[in-house]
Amino acid sequence: MSILAGSFYHTHSFHITETGELQQEFLALTELDPGHPIFLGHFPGNPVVPGVCQVQMVKELLEKGMNQPLKLTESDNIKFLSLINPNTTPRLEFRMTVKHVADRQISAAATIVSGDTVYLKFKGKFEFEK
Repeated sequence: MSILAGSFYHTHSFHITETGELQQEFLALTELDPGHPIFLGHFPGNPVVPGVCQVQMVKELLEKGMNQPLKLTESDNIKFLSLINPNTTPRLEFRMTVKHVADRQISAAATIVSGDTVYLKFKGKFEFEK
């Protein structure tokens, strides 16, 4: 279920590449809405994309690629490497690799980047919602 798509951010393009029998790569180009109400409180005068929103965006974009709702079951590693200010960096690129590891489970690695700056590195597992 998309909570943030369409209001907090918009997806401009989404590409899927089959890289193996059980592996895919997703590339999503997105744009944040700097006027979204979340930035009034996070933080006034110095807006920053909350970490939980970054993880939610990864989940929503993975769901778009898998065409199925997902539930995050394990996060092996989440690193927030730089702050994202939606006024100065509204356009973000999501690079994701998905591997099918069980009947109803995938592992995913994702990065959020803009230009040469890496904002997030994520590794985790998701289950397909029933």
